[in-house]
Amino acid sequence: MQRPTSTRTPKPSRPPASTRATSQRQTASPTGSAPLSRREPRPDRRRADLVRALATSAYIPTFLAEIGVGAMLPLLTLSVLAYDVPVAVASLGIGVYSAGRLLTSAFVGSAVSRLGPMRASMASLVVLAAGAGLAAAAPGLWAFLAAAALIGAGHAALHVSRQARIDDLVASHQRARALTTLAGLWRVANFLGPLAGGAVIAVWGLEAGYAMAAGTIVAGMVALVFAPAWRTRHSLSASRHVPLRSVIAHTLPTLRTLGVAVVLTGALRAARNVVIPLWGSHLGLDDHTISYIFGLSAAVDMLLFVPAGYVMDRWGRRWTAVPSALLLAVGTSMLPFTGSPLTLAIAGVVLGLGNGWGSGVLMTLGGDAAPAEGRAEFIGVWMALQDAGGLLGPAVVSAGAAISFPVGFHLIGGMGVATAGAMARWIPPWRLTGASDPRPTA
Repeated sequence: MQRPTSTRTPKPSRPPASTRATSQRQTASPTGSAPLSRREPRPDRRRADLVRALATSAYIPTFLAEIGVGAMLPLLTLSVLAYDVPVAVASLGIGVYSAGRLLTSAFVGSAVSRLGPMRASMASLVVLAAGAGLAAAAPGLWAFLAAAALIGAGHAALHVSRQARIDDLVASHQRARALTTLAGLWRVANFLGPLAGGAVIAVWGLEAGYAMAAGTIVAGMVALVFAPAWRTRHSLSASRHVPLRSVIAHTLPTLRTLGVAVVLTGALRAARNVVIPLWGSHLGLDDHTISYIFGLSAAVDMLLFVPAGYVMDRWGRRWTAVPSALLLAVGTSMLPFTGSPLTLAIAGVVLGLGNGWGSGVLMTLGGDAAPAEGRAEFIGVWMALQDAGGLLGPAVVSAGAAISFPVGFHLIGGMGVATAGAMARWIPPWRLTGASDPRPTA
C-alpha cells in the first residue's frame, strides 16, 4: 500500500550566507550605513543637504562676522597710535587682541562640548559685538585695550565653535575642502572689511570703523538664529567631555613637534596685521590709504584658497604650508625697502600671496591630528598654539623697533624661514588611499 503524496508546497530554500551578504552590499547606501529606500535621500540630495547645512550654520554667519573683524584688525594699531604712544608700543593693540585669543582658545573647547557649536557660536558673536562697541566708544587707552581683549576672546571662541561644527558635519576625506572653503570665505570677508572700513573712516573717523564692524557681527547673529540647525540644542556628535589634561597628554608628541610650527605660523600671520599699518604710518600715509593697501593684500589673499585647497588634497599639506611661510618672510623683509604707497602695496601683495597660499592649512592639520574623543578640546589647544604665535609676532616687531625700527621686520623674516623648515620636517608624509579619500600617514 502506497503512502499518500503530500499536498504541501515546499518552502523556498534560503540563499547561502555569502549570497545574502552580496545582495545586502549591492543594495546598501553609498555610506554603507543602510539600504537605499524611498525614505533615504539620494547621494546628490544628501550632498545638497550637507552644503545647505554648512552654509546656513557655519559659512554665512562666519562671513558676515569676519567682515567686521577684517575691518577692525588694521585699526587696532592705528587706534593705539592715536593715543600718542611711542612707536615701540604701537603694536600693543594687536598684542592684547592676541592675548585675548590665547587665553580663550585653550579652554573654549570644553564649552563647545557642553553647549554645542551653534550655541557656542552665538556666545562668541555676542562677545565680538561687545568688543567692537566698546572700541568705538572707548574713552581712553585702557578701555580700548579691554575692547581689543574682548575682540580677541570672541574671535577665538568663534574659531573653535565653527570648526567643531564643520567637523561634526563632514567626513574625514571632505575636511580639507570644507575648511579651505571656510578659510576662503574668511579671506573674502577680510578683503571687504578693510575696504568698507576705509570708506567709513574717511568720512566719520576711526570710531565709525568699529561701529560698522559691530553691525556686521550682529548681522551674523541674525543669520545664525535663522539657520535650521539653531533649533537643535546640541548638534555636536562626539560631545562627551574629555578633561583637557588628558587630551594634552594623549597628543603631546604632536603638540611638541608640529605644534611648534603652528606657533611660528601664528606669529607670522599676526605680524602681517601689524607691519603694514605700522610701516604705512611711518611713511606718513593717512589712515584710509593704509586700510586700502591692507585691503589689496587681502584681495590677493582671497584669490588663492581654491588652488591651495586642491594642492593640499592632491599632493599634501607641505605643498601649501612651506611656500606660504617663505612668501610671508619675503614680504615682511621687503617692507623696510619701501618708500611710497606703490612700493608698500607691492610688499602687501607678496604678503597676501603668502597668507593666501596657506589658506586653511592650520585648521586642516588640526583636524587631521585631533583624536576621536576630545576633538573640540584638542581644537581649542591647537588654536591656542596659533594664538600664542599671534602674541609672539607683534612682540618681536615691538622688540625690534625698540632697537631700530626695521629690525623687527627682519626678525620676522628670519622666523618665516624657520617656520618653513619646521613645516617641512614635521608635517606627516602624504599618500592617496583612494580617489576621494586622501589621508596623512604617520
